[in-house]
Amino acid sequence: MSRAEDTLRGIIAIIVGIFVIAILFTKNFTINESIGIGIAFLGVWMLVLSYDVKNFNRFESTLYFILFLVSIITGIFLYFNIQLSMLSSYSSNLWIYITGILILTSGIIAATGKETIEKGTGIIGIILGVIFLIFTYYMYNQLYLAFVIGIWLIVIGIIQFFISYDQEYEYGFYKLF
Repeated sequence: MSRAEDTLRGIIAIIVGIFVIAILFTKNFTINESIGIGIAFLGVWMLVLSYDVKNFNRFESTLYFILFLVSIITGIFLYFNIQLSMLSSYSSNLWIYITGILILTSGIIAATGKETIEKGTGIIGIILGVIFLIFTYYMYNQLYLAFVIGIWLIVIGIIQFFISYDQEYEYGFYKLF
């Protein structure tokens, strides 16, 4: 990966993360709509990752693309409050659990990568995926979940922005991992 691609990917993640958190401060959205928008933007990030790795690892690219599709579907279901007929009272929580599993899966995929930066961001993804699942189970106010998605995207964006894949001292920044 070139330094310019890392920087661009980092900027995209930071902007999307800030947008997800900014949605929480508007009064025009319900909890499900806010979480749905956050999950849809998580899907956009998965699409960026899928495109990013397609030349290096087709399997990883395919997994990220599947996560993109599931994230978009989950975000739409939450935003429009689409309930599954069999699970009508539990469907919102089901979609939120699916999102936690998506974040966790994304972290596991990244942690198995060859580069140290991928492993570091993967570990962060795993930690935040577990936090997301715990928040889903224990938290009454689920707006914190959209906040976790936004923070995760911002942290990943900062890491992508400041650290290059060649792991050398470059542009005045030291290796984080």
